[in-house]
Amino acid sequence: MNSTNKRIWWGLVFLWCGLIYYFTESPLFTGEQTANVIKAIFHYFGIETSRPVSDGFFSWNYIVRKFAHLSVFGTLAFFVWKAIHPHRFEWVGAWLFALACAIFDEWHQSFQPGRTALFSDVVIDAAGAFLVLLFVWMRERAKRIT
Repeated sequence: MNSTNKRIWWGLVFLWCGLIYYFTESPLFTGEQTANVIKAIFHYFGIETSRPVSDGFFSWNYIVRKFAHLSVFGTLAFFVWKAIHPHRFEWVGAWLFALACAIFDEWHQSFQPGRTALFSDVVIDAAGAFLVLLFVWMRERAKRIT
């Protein structure tokens, strides 16, 4: 990969990190706000559900927010992998970078009103990064075999 492409990927990495920081900083992305948006969407489309929208484990709010953690940090890991590929420790490096950002994100979140820092979110973030990198590794491996 040429140096221009590397700069683009690193630019995406830092842009994505900035978006993560913004989401953590913004009062628009609290659990309460997310629940209100989900309720409004359900109401708009006339969706009735027996699953609670905002209360407890496996509520719609919980599912949406945890899926967001998985996908956001999975995307970050992919961007980092692309920025450092090919490198001897590209897989570990991308995962560790995403993990460090997840830890920083939860620490930063602990200072925000209406937000709670959770170790379980760091685990979910790390799992999202791992799953995306596993998928990319399997795809890369399949390309080499064929």
